[in-house]
Amino acid sequence: MPGVRLLAPGWPDAGRVIVQLPILEPLVERAARESAPRKVLNAGVGEGLHTPLLRRHAPDARLFEFDYGTPRPANAPHIHRFSASLDAISVASSSVDLVLCTEVLEHVLNDTAAVAEIRRVMTPNGRLVLSVPTPPAVPDPAHVREGYTLEQLTALFAAHDLEIIEARYCMHRFFQAVLRHWRPRRVPLGVILTLAWLDRLLKPGAPMDLAVLARPRANAT
Repeated sequence: MPGVRLLAPGWPDAGRVIVQLPILEPLVERAARESAPRKVLNAGVGEGLHTPLLRRHAPDARLFEFDYGTPRPANAPHIHRFSASLDAISVASSSVDLVLCTEVLEHVLNDTAAVAEIRRVMTPNGRLVLSVPTPPAVPDPAHVREGYTLEQLTALFAAHDLEIIEARYCMHRFFQAVLRHWRPRRVPLGVILTLAWLDRLLKPGAPMDLAVLARPRANAT
């Protein structure tokens, strides 16, 4: 029953997709329009939250998805999932037209190697949509760094011949409260979803999440 499910303990990702979709959707739509993707990479698929987003905007592309652990099976013949890390992507160089990477870079110790790997697999006309937390972020013991400002991310990308062409922000005070107070098996799904929708609609306070669209620099060799 729906009411029972809303009272059951929930996971923050159920709300994260709600608050992130308004900023990720236009970036992915633009990336797909500009790159005409034949091969798409979901770098850090997690629970597969954004797989439908990629299928909406690149329905005819081959979709490859990986995570550091063993990702759950996709149960779809056009989706290929495998295990890899962001700083060692087992994909051929210059073969991916569109890369989506959400909430992963802050977990990777060697972020320079990770960005270099993303750039390596991208085609010359490829596009990257990436999201990260921004300081001051809600503490997370799984993160190796708090996050990135737009200036820091711009400099990191530039070192690997990537330029940011659009940036958007989300994740305001209500969803920050979800991240700050969530505990396993203690926060009902209904509370997470309600706060996520309020955050998306009202946008109270400063945002904590940054999403960017990037491309290879035109003068890159």
